[in-house]
Amino acid sequence: MQAKNIALATVLAAVFAGNAFAAQPAAGEGPLFLNEPATVSTLTRAEVTQQAIANLPATDANLLAAKAPVSASKVTRAEVRQQTREALAAGYQVKSGEMS
Repeated sequence: MQAKNIALATVLAAVFAGNAFAAQPAAGEGPLFLNEPATVSTLTRAEVTQQAIANLPATDANLLAAKAPVSASKVTRAEVRQQTREALAAGYQVKSGEMS
């Protein structure tokens, strides 16, 4: 009898806990700001880009300088594939999955 009461109490607790969160909006649903009129921007894409560059975020992250320079590779794709085939033939095993 006591096991049945424990199971019933667990189910009721879960039901009542769900009701406590029912009045809140789900993620991404609110607030909607429906009373604000829709406006059309008069700026061009280039003007917006220039404003974004001029007014960087107040954080330390400089997104424009964060891109690493791409250096030209000295080997071709075909050479890399051939080296990979040779390494696999020589017994190299790619580490993947849980063993990596």
